[in-house]
Order: sequence, then structure tokens, then C-alpha cells
Amino acid sequence: MTPRERFVGALERSPVDRPPIMYQHLGAAKSVLAASGLTMREGFHDPEKFARIATMAQRMTGFDNVMAGWGDILVEAHAHGTQWKWPERDFYPRVESYAVRSPSDIDMVQPVDPMRDEHWSVPLKAARIMNDAIGKEVAVLGCINSPMLIASEMMGLEGLLMATITDPNDVDHLLNVLLESTKAYGEHLSRMGVDIIFVENGSAGLETNSAESIERFDTVNMKKAVESFHSQGLKVIAHNCAQTPYLDGYLGMGVDAVHFHLTAVDRQMAFDKFRGRTSVMAGIDHMFLLFKGRPSEIDAEVANILSTWGDSPGLFICPGCEMPFKTPIDNIIALREAVSRQGTR
Repeated sequence: MTPRERFVGALERSPVDRPPIMYQHLGAAKSVLAASGLTMREGFHDPEKFARIATMAQRMTGFDNVMAGWGDILVEAHAHGTQWKWPERDFYPRVESYAVRSPSDIDMVQPVDPMRDEHWSVPLKAARIMNDAIGKEVAVLGCINSPMLIASEMMGLEGLLMATITDPNDVDHLLNVLLESTKAYGEHLSRMGVDIIFVENGSAGLETNSAESIERFDTVNMKKAVESFHSQGLKVIAHNCAQTPYLDGYLGMGVDAVHFHLTAVDRQMAFDKFRGRTSVMAGIDHMFLLFKGRPSEIDAEVANILSTWGDSPGLFICPGCEMPFKTPIDNIIALREAVSRQGTR
């Protein structure tokens, strides 16, 4: 069974020879960039260099997929008018000024064709390069932020949450515009032959918002995006790295997999919620266990995940979110080896 077959099989909740291991974003970037001989900045501007960096990450880790997207959450917002600045060291850009500084600015925001944007087009073109080169061997994933998360990087999270109370109709208008751009991204991805998309939806967190407000603004637009992606033949992974993820919102959404950080949930309850209904990507602690832990501790965590999940299909094991920049590659290999050894049927 190839890594791609294993990955897709688990998304479809079919029996596989072991749980797939998902690599997302640009985790352990210090090692990956050094091995590729390239910089992150180069990857933001050149699709071929983006593809080389992302492919190097997959080759180094041996995980079952490669993702055409990094942990940066500004590319879509920048395409819609947010301005960014680059730090002196080689790292992700940061907000210089938000596109929407008052509700009146929302009227100026227009849908964007991702392929026509200088920076947003880069990961899309890289997805095509990687799909042509290694798509039969490993799963190639597109990557996008959900409409609500894009909006938070156009207004600032506090400004967006305040606007949901004071100017809800304006927020609806902004989210509708972003939804059109999101649908266009899925259409391009599908035409390139990529058939899986990873959607970052960390805005759906109860630590910053109420369940009612999440349902009103976030979940409803996430569901519309999922429906559009499915209409294009894409399988959808919902990633929620919130401190208190609102998982109930995914039950009726039709996503093919839900990815969350295990330290943020009661794992038994979360597994029981989705087992048999939606594939689960169990995110082990990336901030401490993978970053500073010992291989024996990683091995024990994998054993706990497998025991708690049981024999049902549909389980993935992954880092909880993007691994820290200096995560030791030996710990990442220890994760892969633990899953290969313990998860073999």
C-alpha cells in the first residue's frame, strides 16, 4: 500500500495497513530549509522552490502526504488587501496594516482569483508541480484558511469579533466575498488534479467566541466552502487548532476528516463523537512532546492514541498543529516509527 493509498483509504474510513501520518504546514522548518538549501522567503515567491521545500519535508519525515501550504495565515488576507512586512530573519510575514480598519472599508473588498494574485498563486502552482511529480506516490494536499479566519487577518480578531456584534450585516458581506474567493481556490485545485484540501478553521474556538456566534458566522460559511469543495470532487480536512475547539459544528458539515490537538479535548469523548462518522486526525502535542520530549514518550503517546481509538478505521496520527521551527528531526522520525511499528495490522 502506497502512502497515498493509505492516506485516501483512511479518509474514506476503509481498513488500511496502519494509520497514516499527516505532515501539515512547514513544521521543523529549520531542518527542512537547511536540507533544501533554500529560504522561506524564496518559497513565497517561486512555485518551484516552494515545491522543492515542501517535497524535502516529506522526504525527510517519511510522512504520508505533502502539503501545498505553510503555517503562514496571511496569504489569502494579503491577496484581499492586508499589507504585510517581513522580519529580518527568515520567517513568515507579519501584519503591517489590516485591509479593513472600519466597517466602511468592507465595501471596497472584492473577490480575488487566486491564480491572478502574485503570492496566493504560488502554493497553487506548487501543488500542480508536486502532484505531477509525486502525486501517485503520496497524497498532495491543498491548503486554505476558512472565510472567518481570513476575515480575522483582514480586520484583526478583536475587530472582527466586535463587528459581529455591532455590524453583523457588514461581516456577512465580507464573509460572502471571501467565500467566493475560497470557492475559486477549490476550482483551481481540482483542475490541477489535486483532490484533497486542508482547511484551517482555528477561528472556531470557544475561548474567544460563543457557540451561537460561531454557528452564526463561522460554521455556516465553512459549510458552504465544504459543499463547494465537494462539488469539485475534493475531500475536505477541517483543522481546528483552537485552545477550546468547537467540534460539534463539524458533525453536520460533511467534512471527510477533523483534525484537532489532543491536549485541547477529552480524547475519549472526541473520538467517540466522530468514530464511524468522520475520520479523525489525532494531533499529538507538538509544542512540548515533539519539540522537547523523548522518543520513549512519543512511543507511549502513540500507544495511548491507538488504544483509545480501538480497531475502527478512519484514524490518522499527526502533530497537533505546525511543529516548532527547531523541532528535532529525530523526534519526528520517532513518531513515524512508533506509528509504523504499533499501528501495523
